[in-house]
Amino acid sequence: MVHAFPKCRSLPFILAATLAPIAPLFAETTVTIVSGQESQNGDVLKEIFAGFDAADTSVAIDLQIDNKNDLETAQRVLADIVAGNPPDAVRVTGAIFSTFLHSGRAQPLDACLDSQPALKAQLDPSLLDILRGPDGKLYAMPFYTTLPALYINATAFREAGLDPAKPPATWAELKDAAAKLSDASTGKFGVLMYMPNTYLFEAQAESAGAQWIDASGSPSINSPAAVETMAFMRGLVEDGQMPAIAPSAFWSEFAALFRSGDLGMMIFPSSSFPQLTGGVDFEVTLAPMPIREGGNVMANASANGFVMLATDPEAQAATCKALSALVTPEAVTRIVMATATVPHNTEAAKGEAYLAPYFAANPAFAAVNSQPSDAWFAIPGNENTEFQSRFGDIQFEILNGDVSAADGIARLQDALADLMPDG
Repeated sequence: MVHAFPKCRSLPFILAATLAPIAPLFAETTVTIVSGQESQNGDVLKEIFAGFDAADTSVAIDLQIDNKNDLETAQRVLADIVAGNPPDAVRVTGAIFSTFLHSGRAQPLDACLDSQPALKAQLDPSLLDILRGPDGKLYAMPFYTTLPALYINATAFREAGLDPAKPPATWAELKDAAAKLSDASTGKFGVLMYMPNTYLFEAQAESAGAQWIDASGSPSINSPAAVETMAFMRGLVEDGQMPAIAPSAFWSEFAALFRSGDLGMMIFPSSSFPQLTGGVDFEVTLAPMPIREGGNVMANASANGFVMLATDPEAQAATCKALSALVTPEAVTRIVMATATVPHNTEAAKGEAYLAPYFAANPAFAAVNSQPSDAWFAIPGNENTEFQSRFGDIQFEILNGDVSAADGIARLQDALADLMPDG
């Protein structure tokens, strides 16, 4: 029997009418998320968002990730904002966070977490505080928080008659070990303990008693403790125990030095552990960072998270769902195991189904994460990037002996005063 369709209804019309009720089931809101540092932690980020995409049909994530550094990523996104085509979220580090916060483009995430009280209750409030603005609002969803750690080439340690199970805890012990690990004839250095930004200097100087600003908010880095910290670093270079790498070359050279086995020790963020140690032909372990004799450990925490830039309510709701996938116990377990960083989710940190067995098997990581810490200092306003650049230049001059530690720190004080916002 042949069935004829009524003349008033065409086949396309009937198909459209048939499919129309089904369409909303497949409607998705696309969330565009931008991130750099693909080689350092891109894999775990891709895994988490791929799992989210597979489980949630209402939100699709367009993850735009490349291997640019944080400053380049920030500059790209700021250009997109000016062009009127910003992403919904961007990954930032502590040095870049204030740029978006004080631009007025960062959107608070408090309502996002308030809508998920069970998840919010699992998050470590002290770690969330690092990502809050002066108004007390949360302006980034945490990805990971990293602390300074002492990387030890355990193979080289043993060959030098040192015990990696008894790592240096003070400057004197660090210098003694560095002397035994250094060999100018073969281009080997005992230690690397600086970066062309304030991250490691701050941790060392504050552990020695220095402060960037005093209680009144005035610059106070020009102090004996800060001078002593820079002078110690200069002494390591002067004695051939530490290389002095120009700021422009540092990021491309430090990893090659360590991975080649030409560095016996390095004080660096713990989050670089997987990238720096994967595939090397020697054993590597971590330890808490050494500090000046008589000091108190203050390991500045660099919080790495995602700032929401979306302003449309529907886009914000979708971005909230996507970014929340980063702080579940399952995701935090993956992140910590991939980055050797501090867990933001307390259930993940203590749960036998999550990280408890991992930390039991890796006590060195647990020791690094237990260091007392404070947020990485950033100049309020939009001048923090310029301050980091000036710091790197001044520090390199000190390390090379072009200026004394005292004169360099005095210049750093002037730079800080020059860039601090009025009032």
